[in-house]
Amino acid sequence: MADSTSYEVQVMQGGKWRIHAQFPPSGREDAIEEAKTLESMPGLSGIKVVRDNYDDRTGLHREHMIYKHVPKPSAALSSEPGSPSSGGGKYAHYMARASANRMDDIDFGDKASSNAKSGKTSRLGVFTKLMLVLLFSIAISAIVVGVLNGVLPYKQIAGIKFYGVMRSNIMIGTAIATFLLSVILTYLAFMRGDELEAINLAREEKIKKQAEDKRRQEEAKRKAEEEAQKQEEAKLTKEEEEERKKQAEEELKKRAEEEAKQQDDADAEEGQEEKEEEEEYSGLSPAAEAQKAVLMGFFGEAVRALPAERRKMDNYNRFGVNLYLAGAAESLGGARNLDSDSISEILASSLGVMGLKPEHAQAFAKRYEDYLLQDARYMEMFQSGRQTMTEYLGGDKESPKKLDAFLHEWNKPKAPEDPEKEVVVMFTDIVGSTAMTHEKGNLAAQEVVRAHNRVVREALAKTGGHEIKHTGDGIMASFEKVTDSLLGTQQMQMMIELHNQQSPEIPLKVKIGINAGRVVMEEKDLYGVTVQMAARIVDKAKADQIFVSDTVYGMAKGGSWRFVKRGPYYLKGIDGPAYLQELVWNDKVDIATVEAAAAAERPQLEQLYVAASGKSLPGAQPQPEQPADAQTQPTQPQPAQPQPAQQSQPAQPAQSPTATPQAAPHASAQPPQPR
Repeated sequence: MADSTSYEVQVMQGGKWRIHAQFPPSGREDAIEEAKTLESMPGLSGIKVVRDNYDDRTGLHREHMIYKHVPKPSAALSSEPGSPSSGGGKYAHYMARASANRMDDIDFGDKASSNAKSGKTSRLGVFTKLMLVLLFSIAISAIVVGVLNGVLPYKQIAGIKFYGVMRSNIMIGTAIATFLLSVILTYLAFMRGDELEAINLAREEKIKKQAEDKRRQEEAKRKAEEEAQKQEEAKLTKEEEEERKKQAEEELKKRAEEEAKQQDDADAEEGQEEKEEEEEYSGLSPAAEAQKAVLMGFFGEAVRALPAERRKMDNYNRFGVNLYLAGAAESLGGARNLDSDSISEILASSLGVMGLKPEHAQAFAKRYEDYLLQDARYMEMFQSGRQTMTEYLGGDKESPKKLDAFLHEWNKPKAPEDPEKEVVVMFTDIVGSTAMTHEKGNLAAQEVVRAHNRVVREALAKTGGHEIKHTGDGIMASFEKVTDSLLGTQQMQMMIELHNQQSPEIPLKVKIGINAGRVVMEEKDLYGVTVQMAARIVDKAKADQIFVSDTVYGMAKGGSWRFVKRGPYYLKGIDGPAYLQELVWNDKVDIATVEAAAAAERPQLEQLYVAASGKSLPGAQPQPEQPADAQTQPTQPQPAQPQPAQQSQPAQPAQSPTATPQAAPHASAQPPQPR
């Protein structure tokens, strides 16, 4: 386990901690000294020194505070030359370091205030008052002109015409005179004592200039003191240097002892934290703890088999390994009958070995299936983990070594944008729609279709499904998540059951099929093998049943869903018998009863598969062949055709042994459709 240690000086400004400086493992005292020097700086709400331990193997950071200072609100700021708050001494050094660490927003007390003195009117205040004066003056002028216009008659008096151009000139002159007089009187009344902010700006400029001159003088004085100190140090005798060297060695030794003691304390704290973390995540049953050990051993063998350069993983490869472990954990849980919570807990514990924080590991373990349909490579890595764990549990102890090959494929450049995408395809089919049309008429059949459409679309809206098209007797839809498709179809059957209870005169029976995989989307429709297989799966279901493919079953997390294995079936395009999974959606139905019905149905399905495919089931005993002479016996009575009445009776028993196997494939080439 390789650790790297550093010391950080952090300051609080505006309610946030920010890194001011970093020091190497041997710089503990320097960090504390620098923190103490920062204590006198204004604008800081807190100062602390943190030791940061970084684990290269797990990628985790552990911080331990070794020093902290909270300034008192009433602390006076020192402004004497050479103090930390002045421009000389170490103050400029820390100001430069703060600027380098992007701490420009810290106020060190050297900024001039734009409103240094109270009692002055700001620009905005002056402008507001001036506008009020103008508006008031305009209003007075308008009133006076209006009154004068009403009083002054429209006639000639003493040779003066009070109409026409003369009247207009009188009104304009009166308005101007009244406006100017009103402005002067109002200004003297309300703005006589106001001082504009421009005067303050000039004073502030003068203050800034004085502060700058003072800062330059202090800087010159600081440089002179440093020069004098250097000259004084140069005059030290050799004995004094040796004495100082000896004191420095003793101080260094003492510091090393303190550091070792602090490291021991930190290790003890880390051990206690790790123990607490183990206790926190140890809420598994003994059986689940045993399976956790199996997964840890499996993953350990896989990592040990990786080349040295492959073990140094970036975030992308870590994510791929996380998906690989998720598939392995799901396969292990299915084989050992673990519930979903135990599987998630085991997976989260394994992800902790990869360096994930506990909360991140828990989050990934609960929602990893959301990633599977986002990219084809995510699904491939997940399925690789499932397949490898299945082989490992079957006795293949070399299977974990395949992780290197899987990571090689994982790191290949992504192919150009593929028009195909990963989706979950669902088909619904109304059972007995044709018979209902003949029996009750088109109107009654259409009522059933409307009820079906309403139920299916309402469930799709609640679970994030997207209707693709209406097939006449059903609906084709797509989902982005497998869990959403299972939840949506389960709600459909529940709502159909409720509909049948409330409207028995319009009975509705629906069967559903679900498949997941890559499809091509074109003109708002889906195409591809995945769509074709989903359509064939719904054909195998019966009324009130939900059939899903093995792919969907593998992506569904166990525990919350109840599945019963059905089959074998002959599906065109699949080599060998196809086994489907029935989702038992009704909580009132006993799962053992459904399993017993599936087991009772299996012999008949096996016969139908053999008849439809022309192949025997894998692992079945082949039927003994008839001798050649026995196969030709039915053709020997051919010469006796002139007496058909006498030959007809004995000919039938002779032909019966071969007539049945010859007719069987023809009779069962199309299995009976469920109602």
